[in-house]
Amino acid sequence: MNTKTFLSKFPTFSKKWGVYQKGIAPLPLGWTVMSDYCLDNPLKQDCITFTISPILGQLQQVAHFLSKKLPRDIKQVRYFSDEELSFLSNKVFFSLVFVIKDKKHLVNMDFLKEDIQKLQSNSFIPEVFRQRLKNFEQSLKSKNLPKKVLQNLSLVSFIFGKIVEFLTIKHYTEEIHWFPDRDSIMTVGNGIIRELSNIQCTNSIAGRRKYPKISIGIENPNTNEFVFDPFTRYPDIITGVFSSIDFESQRVDKVKHLQVLEDVIINNPRIVLFSMDPDKISCVNLRRASCLERKTGSALIGG
Repeated sequence: MNTKTFLSKFPTFSKKWGVYQKGIAPLPLGWTVMSDYCLDNPLKQDCITFTISPILGQLQQVAHFLSKKLPRDIKQVRYFSDEELSFLSNKVFFSLVFVIKDKKHLVNMDFLKEDIQKLQSNSFIPEVFRQRLKNFEQSLKSKNLPKKVLQNLSLVSFIFGKIVEFLTIKHYTEEIHWFPDRDSIMTVGNGIIRELSNIQCTNSIAGRRKYPKISIGIENPNTNEFVFDPFTRYPDIITGVFSSIDFESQRVDKVKHLQVLEDVIINNPRIVLFSMDPDKISCVNLRRASCLERKTGSALIGG
């Protein structure tokens, strides 16, 4: 069987994942995937973070535990406590951070349209999903949906599909719980990302192993309550830091970003940075700057 995956072709990722899996052995049959995004903010870097951990227990109990350890989104933080920084460094979490350059030329919308058409012709999908896909396709043709939202939808479903491929092919995964940030990516087309992610995962696995059971945590459509918010706080903080980095000057603009960058991110073997350009995707090594002045700089150097 071909066991190659999209992610395993990056040596930096494979090396860091190897260290991570030894640290949490024995490996689980189920994984939690948490995600957060900063996209289309002209003052920030476009950034997507996916954080992986074993399934840690019953959802409500884990949500309560995470809420105690990370009680605030990064927007609510002025200065991180030592306890918060310590928890962010916990060996159970492994993060993939994608910094995106020139997003409008990175995403080919024709591929998204092709996926929609292919999925509609799949005889195994329920009729209710087929109708949602048909309605979504009509919205694409009428150009009623913002192009940027569609680009983000395509990017997030693509990356999630590659993560599912890796976990399934390399680790015999039976179940994955995905907790994405609640925003327009998850709500556009009546939650069409569920079907798009499904086709990305199916195409990537390509029958090489049994397809895992995937559950997605979303807000209650009747009350708009999002009980899974604590699951997104870890990637929210990591995204907040990376989206605020000026990679040319190697600086961040706030003390809280510098705190996490120095104390959690740099030299962390469980955080992998990917640079996504229109012509290539590459891994970037992170190391501490020896000439750093804490008041004015960041600790980031890519190499």
